[in-house]
Amino acid sequence: MESSQTSNRQQQTLSKRRTPALDLWHRELRDGTRTATTFDPLWRAACAEMNVLEAPTPALADGYLAESRRIIRAAAKGRAA
Repeated sequence: MESSQTSNRQQQTLSKRRTPALDLWHRELRDGTRTATTFDPLWRAACAEMNVLEAPTPALADGYLAESRRIIRAAAKGRAA
């Protein structure tokens, strides 16, 4: 029982994390300014943030979130991530 409660708490914590790249990707898709087959740094960062929401542990989620931020920073500097 305790393991189940811990798992539920972890999932609630992970689902409360901010996912700005994923949110922007969804908005652009909804607004028609992006297609589902546009593969660019925003798409890569959104995928990493989706992994944040699905990660089984907070430590793993932190790694995915760091990767998302790294991708966005690299793209802002005009570098491939």
